[in-house]
Amino acid sequence: MNYAVLDQEELFRLALHAMENQQHAEAIALLKQGLSNDDQDARLHYLLGVEYAQIGMPERGVEALERAVALRPALEMAVFQLGLLYLTQGQPDQAVRAWQGLDPLPEESPLQLFRQGLQHLIRDEFSQCRSLLTQGIAANQAVPVLNADMARILQQLEPLEEAVQAGVPPEEETQPAVGAAGSLFLRGYAASGDDPVQ
Repeated sequence: MNYAVLDQEELFRLALHAMENQQHAEAIALLKQGLSNDDQDARLHYLLGVEYAQIGMPERGVEALERAVALRPALEMAVFQLGLLYLTQGQPDQAVRAWQGLDPLPEESPLQLFRQGLQHLIRDEFSQCRSLLTQGIAANQAVPVLNADMARILQQLEPLEEAVQAGVPPEEETQPAVGAAGSLFLRGYAASGDDPVQ
Protein backbone atom coordinates (compact mmCIF):
# COMPACT_ATOMS: atom_id res chain seq x y z
CA MET A 1 0.00 0.00 0.00
CA ASN A 2 1.10 3.54 -0.70
CA TYR A 3 1.13 5.06 2.79
CA ALA A 4 1.88 8.49 1.33
CA VAL A 5 -1.82 8.90 0.48
CA LEU A 6 -2.77 8.74 4.18
CA ASP A 7 -3.03 11.80 6.41
CA GLN A 8 -1.46 12.01 9.88
CA GLU A 9 -4.55 10.93 11.80
CA GLU A 10 -5.06 7.95 9.51
CA LEU A 11 -1.43 6.93 9.91
CA PHE A 12 -1.68 7.29 13.70
CA ARG A 13 -4.86 5.21 13.97
CA LEU A 14 -3.62 2.53 11.60
CA ALA A 15 -0.31 2.32 13.49
CA LEU A 16 -2.22 1.84 16.76
CA HIS A 17 -4.25 -0.93 15.13
CA ALA A 18 -1.10 -2.62 13.84
CA MET A 19 0.50 -2.38 17.29
CA GLU A 20 -2.55 -3.92 18.95
CA ASN A 21 -2.28 -6.83 16.52
CA GLN A 22 1.49 -7.29 16.96
CA GLN A 23 2.12 -6.30 13.33
CA HIS A 24 5.44 -4.65 14.07
CA ALA A 25 6.69 -4.18 10.52
CA GLU A 26 3.49 -2.50 9.40
CA ALA A 27 3.35 -0.31 12.51
CA ILE A 28 6.92 0.87 12.02
CA ALA A 29 6.31 1.56 8.32
CA LEU A 30 3.20 3.62 9.15
CA LEU A 31 4.97 5.54 11.90
CA LYS A 32 8.00 6.27 9.73
CA GLN A 33 5.73 7.54 6.96
CA GLY A 34 3.99 9.80 9.46
CA LEU A 35 7.29 11.15 10.71
CA SER A 36 8.50 11.77 7.17
CA ASN A 37 5.37 13.90 6.77
CA ASP A 38 5.79 15.70 10.10
CA ASP A 39 8.89 15.12 12.21
CA GLN A 40 7.35 17.22 15.01
CA ASP A 41 4.56 14.72 15.78
CA ALA A 42 5.41 13.62 19.33
CA ARG A 43 2.74 10.91 19.31
CA LEU A 44 4.42 9.11 16.44
CA HIS A 45 7.89 9.36 17.99
CA TYR A 46 6.43 7.88 21.18
CA LEU A 47 4.80 4.93 19.42
CA LEU A 48 7.90 4.34 17.29
CA GLY A 49 10.00 4.20 20.46
CA VAL A 50 7.67 1.60 21.93
CA GLU A 51 7.84 -0.47 18.75
CA TYR A 52 11.64 -0.34 18.68
CA ALA A 53 11.72 -1.53 22.29
CA GLN A 54 9.35 -4.38 21.48
CA ILE A 55 11.47 -5.67 18.60
CA GLY A 56 14.66 -5.56 20.65
CA MET A 57 16.17 -2.25 19.53
CA PRO A 58 16.29 -0.37 22.86
CA GLU A 59 18.81 2.26 21.75
CA ARG A 60 16.48 3.38 18.97
CA GLY A 61 13.60 3.14 21.42
CA VAL A 62 15.33 5.52 23.82
CA GLU A 63 16.13 7.92 21.00
CA ALA A 64 12.53 8.03 19.78
CA LEU A 65 11.06 8.36 23.28
CA GLU A 66 13.54 11.12 24.16
CA ARG A 67 12.44 12.95 21.01
CA ALA A 68 8.75 12.52 21.91
CA VAL A 69 9.32 13.90 25.41
CA ALA A 70 11.40 16.81 24.10
CA LEU A 71 8.63 17.75 21.69
CA ARG A 72 5.81 17.25 24.17
CA PRO A 73 6.88 17.09 27.83
CA ALA A 74 3.24 16.65 28.90
CA LEU A 75 3.05 13.30 27.09
CA GLU A 76 3.12 11.55 30.44
CA MET A 77 3.01 7.96 29.24
CA ALA A 78 6.04 8.59 27.01
CA VAL A 79 7.88 10.03 30.02
CA PHE A 80 6.99 7.00 32.13
CA GLN A 81 7.92 4.51 29.43
CA LEU A 82 11.23 6.25 28.75
CA GLY A 83 12.14 5.74 32.39
CA LEU A 84 10.90 2.16 32.28
CA LEU A 85 12.99 1.46 29.19
CA TYR A 86 16.08 2.81 30.94
CA LEU A 87 15.28 0.64 33.96
CA THR A 88 14.83 -2.51 31.88
CA GLN A 89 18.21 -1.77 30.29
CA GLY A 90 19.94 -1.65 33.68
CA GLN A 91 20.26 2.15 33.79
CA PRO A 92 18.39 3.14 36.97
CA ASP A 93 20.00 6.58 37.26
CA GLN A 94 18.77 7.50 33.79
CA ALA A 95 15.33 6.11 34.68
CA VAL A 96 15.11 8.38 37.71
CA ARG A 97 16.24 11.34 35.61
CA ALA A 98 13.61 10.62 32.94
CA TRP A 99 10.85 10.27 35.53
CA GLN A 100 11.51 13.80 36.74
CA GLY A 101 9.21 14.75 33.89
CA LEU A 102 6.35 13.30 35.97
CA ASP A 103 6.96 15.75 38.82
CA PRO A 104 3.90 17.91 37.95
CA LEU A 105 1.51 14.96 38.39
CA PRO A 106 -0.50 14.76 41.62
CA GLU A 107 0.78 12.31 44.24
CA GLU A 108 -2.26 10.05 43.75
CA SER A 109 -1.78 9.75 39.98
CA PRO A 110 -1.19 6.11 38.91
CA LEU A 111 1.95 7.02 36.97
CA GLN A 112 3.29 8.94 39.97
CA LEU A 113 2.59 5.99 42.27
CA PHE A 114 4.23 3.55 39.82
CA ARG A 115 7.24 5.83 39.42
CA GLN A 116 7.70 6.19 43.16
CA GLY A 117 7.29 2.45 43.67
CA LEU A 118 9.91 1.64 41.05
CA GLN A 119 12.30 4.18 42.56
CA HIS A 120 11.96 2.37 45.90
CA LEU A 121 12.65 -0.89 44.05
CA ILE A 122 15.88 0.57 42.67
CA ARG A 123 16.98 1.15 46.27
CA ASP A 124 15.86 -2.37 47.34
CA GLU A 125 13.12 -0.85 49.50
CA PHE A 126 10.72 -3.66 48.86
CA SER A 127 7.87 -2.93 51.26
CA GLN A 128 7.56 0.68 50.06
CA CYS A 129 7.72 -0.54 46.46
CA ARG A 130 5.00 -3.11 47.09
CA SER A 131 2.74 -0.57 48.77
CA LEU A 132 3.06 2.06 46.04
CA LEU A 133 2.71 -0.34 43.11
CA THR A 134 -0.39 -1.82 44.74
CA GLN A 135 -1.84 1.68 45.21
CA GLY A 136 -1.02 2.52 41.60
CA ILE A 137 -2.78 -0.59 40.30
CA ALA A 138 -5.88 0.28 42.35
CA ALA A 139 -5.83 3.87 41.07
CA ASN A 140 -5.26 2.96 37.41
CA GLN A 141 -8.53 2.20 35.67
CA ALA A 142 -7.55 3.50 32.24
CA VAL A 143 -4.71 1.19 31.19
CA PRO A 144 -5.20 -2.43 32.35
CA VAL A 145 -2.14 -3.70 30.47
CA LEU A 146 0.05 -1.36 32.52
CA ASN A 147 -1.45 -2.85 35.68
CA ALA A 148 -0.54 -6.31 34.41
CA ASP A 149 3.09 -5.25 33.98
CA MET A 150 3.23 -3.75 37.46
CA ALA A 151 1.61 -6.92 38.88
CA ARG A 152 4.40 -8.98 37.28
CA ILE A 153 6.96 -6.85 39.10
CA LEU A 154 5.06 -7.39 42.36
CA GLN A 155 5.21 -11.15 41.83
CA GLN A 156 9.00 -10.99 41.60
CA LEU A 157 9.49 -8.93 44.76
CA GLU A 158 9.43 -11.79 47.27
CA PRO A 159 12.28 -13.82 45.75
CA LEU A 160 14.33 -10.62 45.29
CA GLU A 161 13.74 -9.62 48.89
CA GLU A 162 14.76 -13.09 50.10
CA ALA A 163 17.94 -12.97 48.00
CA VAL A 164 18.93 -9.56 49.39
CA GLN A 165 18.24 -10.68 52.97
CA ALA A 166 20.34 -13.82 52.39
CA GLY A 167 23.23 -11.67 51.19
CA VAL A 168 23.17 -13.04 47.65
CA PRO A 169 25.04 -10.51 45.49
CA PRO A 170 23.10 -9.08 42.56
CA GLU A 171 24.13 -10.02 39.06
CA GLU A 172 27.14 -8.22 37.72
CA GLU A 173 26.45 -4.56 36.93
CA THR A 174 22.78 -4.87 37.83
CA GLN A 175 20.64 -4.31 40.84
CA PRO A 176 17.75 -6.50 42.01
CA ALA A 177 15.39 -3.88 40.62
CA VAL A 178 16.61 -4.60 37.14
CA GLY A 179 15.88 -8.27 37.65
CA ALA A 180 12.29 -7.44 38.48
CA ALA A 181 11.74 -4.99 35.66
CA GLY A 182 14.17 -6.36 33.10
CA SER A 183 11.79 -8.94 31.69
CA LEU A 184 9.17 -6.34 30.79
CA PHE A 185 8.73 -5.34 27.21
CA LEU A 186 7.41 -1.90 26.59
CA ARG A 187 3.94 -2.00 25.21
CA GLY A 188 1.87 0.47 23.28
CA TYR A 189 -0.10 1.62 26.30
CA ALA A 190 -1.40 4.37 24.06
CA ALA A 191 -3.42 1.70 22.31
CA SER A 192 -5.12 0.86 25.60
CA GLY A 193 -6.59 4.13 26.71
CA ASP A 194 -3.73 6.60 27.09
CA ASP A 195 -5.72 9.78 26.53
CA PRO A 196 -2.73 12.18 26.52
CA VAL A 197 -1.40 10.63 23.33
CA GLN A 198 -4.64 11.10 21.39
